[in-house]
Amino acid sequence: MATPPRPPADGPAVLLAVDAGGTSTRALVATVDGRCLGTAVAGAGNPRAAGAERALRSLSTASREALAAAGVPARRVRVAVVAMAGSEDGVRTADLARALGVAGERVHRVSDLLAMFCSGALEPAGAALVAGTGSVAARVEGRRPVRLVGGSGWLLGDAGSGFWTGRRVARAAVAALDGSGPPTALAGALVAELGLDGDPSGDPNGDANGDPSDEPPRAGLRPQVLVRVLEALHGGDPLRLARLAPLAFRLAPRDPLAADLVRSVHDALARLVDAVAGPGPLVAGGGLWRHGVLGSPLPLSQPLAQALEGVQLRSADDGLLGAAVLAVRALGLRDEAVAAAAQRLRDTASTPPAAAGTPTTGGDR
Repeated sequence: MATPPRPPADGPAVLLAVDAGGTSTRALVATVDGRCLGTAVAGAGNPRAAGAERALRSLSTASREALAAAGVPARRVRVAVVAMAGSEDGVRTADLARALGVAGERVHRVSDLLAMFCSGALEPAGAALVAGTGSVAARVEGRRPVRLVGGSGWLLGDAGSGFWTGRRVARAAVAALDGSGPPTALAGALVAELGLDGDPSGDPNGDANGDPSDEPPRAGLRPQVLVRVLEALHGGDPLRLARLAPLAFRLAPRDPLAADLVRSVHDALARLVDAVAGPGPLVAGGGLWRHGVLGSPLPLSQPLAQALEGVQLRSADDGLLGAAVLAVRALGLRDEAVAAAAQRLRDTASTPPAAAGTPTTGGDR
């Protein structure tokens, strides 16, 4: 990044960092020496997950509220770093500048994986893993991503992610409800999670309401609770399935099918780790990693334990601090000054809470 010009001299210059995730967008305003002045959170900011228009609205809201919390106008931003997945096809840097209210030459877009890495490491080389709503890993060399693995989106991949896990929870529960799959506690848990009433054991007539002739042609052939489950699952944004991921981790200690599902999550993430392993630390984050993999009482699967053996593993909540560190680095400071600013950011920044209704294990990406 080229060192940006100074903003108008109507007050001290500040830095703006934004981490645009698949579930939430977080923003932070800091002094140029790394003292956090304000933070904010808004809705989904990943264009692939939320669409370009919604993502830009979230960026605008998060940055505006962070600047307001800091008591600083946007014109005093000297460097703005936006950590975001994907290419510039859907959202250009000029679009980001308009959303942030910051001059275009001060705005830098960086990989969300690089920001995650910089949230936990100052070293120039290592690896990053994000397991949240989506999943992706990167190899970092010379403070630049040189290889990406995964991250192909919920429709095509993202193995081991919150969506991937939640979809398998839904499939297992639906199969148990219609009798095509083995019984599992995931069925009752899914019914409760969706706020539905009914017997998940599946009596086709025991939960019917009204005249059966009023039902759609196939409805009477299925348990009514299953009909309502299918309506609920098909009636919303597909990415909402990530909210079901915590059910697998919660039930794994006592439900064999849930335990198998958790092990498959571990194995999928092991493949990502293996693909980017090398010298330097591995910085891992995302809601599913933090609350699911690390928070589960189940031991790591053998492939994941082997993939992490000898690895200098570090955890990061998200890429927000990393985006702020990259903003500091864009000022052209020496490594010692960047390190001091990074420590100051960690000491003074409180991670903003997740937006209301967002999943924890589903994660941010």
